[in-house]
Amino acid sequence: MKFSTLRNSTFKGFLILLLMIGLAGFNASWAQDNSTIIDDRGQTIIIPGSIERVVVAGTPLFTEIMLDLGASDLLVGITDSPDNPIEAAGIATVGPSFPSPNLELIVELEPDVVLGAVFDVRDQLESLGLTVITPVSFITSIEDLFLLIKGVGFVVDRDAEAASIINSISRDIIFLESQVIQETPRRAAFLFASADNPPFASGKGSLEGELLSRAGGINVFSDVPGGNVVSFESVLERDPEVIFTAPSQVENIINNPLYEEVTAVQQGNVFGISASSLTSTRVIEALEQMAEKLHPEVFALQES
Repeated sequence: MKFSTLRNSTFKGFLILLLMIGLAGFNASWAQDNSTIIDDRGQTIIIPGSIERVVVAGTPLFTEIMLDLGASDLLVGITDSPDNPIEAAGIATVGPSFPSPNLELIVELEPDVVLGAVFDVRDQLESLGLTVITPVSFITSIEDLFLLIKGVGFVVDRDAEAASIINSISRDIIFLESQVIQETPRRAAFLFASADNPPFASGKGSLEGELLSRAGGINVFSDVPGGNVVSFESVLERDPEVIFTAPSQVENIINNPLYEEVTAVQQGNVFGISASSLTSTRVIEALEQMAEKLHPEVFALQES
């Protein structure tokens, strides 16, 4: 990634201080001591004294974090997904995380800990006597991502490695934000659109909404809680200059006549961003793509 130098070093130092507070000011209150952790339900889970076998029953993010922590040797099973890191190719799979992995396969692997299971899957695994730990179940912010990295690192005794990953992501986000902080924010939306039905818009309290802001945009649906269905009319009324969506859904927007008067469609500013890249320790790659589409003039100057 190429980063230009800010014009004013004093401003740069102040900016970095503010952004570091915003990114790193979370409190991992779930860690009670070295042997227990409070999970996403608020329940206290006893961490096994020796962890040598770990199965991921959640999303590929859990597998990604384990690999980034340098704990791949502990993984004996992971959920099956095209979004799994290439480095995980040789690890046994236990079926998809949704709607459910294969519980029999998980039991057969005799894990000391199962990571990431939620709802009925977690209940069933716990009823079978397995230790299931899910520090964070749904990623709705950068803070959630950091808490999950820290939580998994705590469970597998990789605290220093987790801190290093978090610091690296924080630095990258800070420097990327510094490139667009002085630019006029552009009206933007993150939509999930089918071919015929009104779209879902990522609004207040969503990871997509946070990334829009960090990339130099103004989320035109910032008043919509989480991810909710919005009308075609509201998209036209709020008229985003840039629209992000899943790569497979770009055609659903640009080919739908109900969107044809939207500025983003008229100007060819509808872009695909993979959902798996958003909820990832590689989130900076998604953030950079968004910033480049929102402010291409800034990054064109860097490349010239």
